[in-house]
Amino acid sequence: MADSIEQLSFELTAGALSEQERAASSLKVSAGTILGAASITVSLLAARVVGRSPRTWAVLAVISYGLCFASAIWVLLPCELVTSFSGAKLMADGDSDRANDVVEGYRVASIWIKPWLGRNRRTLDRMSDWLTISCLLLAVEVGLCAIA
Repeated sequence: MADSIEQLSFELTAGALSEQERAASSLKVSAGTILGAASITVSLLAARVVGRSPRTWAVLAVISYGLCFASAIWVLLPCELVTSFSGAKLMADGDSDRANDVVEGYRVASIWIKPWLGRNRRTLDRMSDWLTISCLLLAVEVGLCAIA
């Protein structure tokens, strides 16, 4: 339980930062799953068309796989998320703001974290968009494999 408004504000802000870290992890797990499903689908297609000349549908399915693969890998690449912060940085900022007590320290920490939440949100939104594209491409790939 928070002892002050500043501590409550800090706890809520730090909690949002932790939630963003969990969201990024979840997006990466989902991208790995999509990548696995797309790879299995294209390998099944390859097993069906071995020894025959590939039809247009099979070629389009492989192209869809390549695009799905690329978009899923983009989600899996390291991204610039700030999910923790340094106590030394807080102390340096606190010294410049003349934070003399714990309440002021909570206030400075909340102010320092807030801009990172917005930057992280934009990064997470881009990751989510690329994961959506990857899912759509997987659906196209599965459809084309069924037709082929």
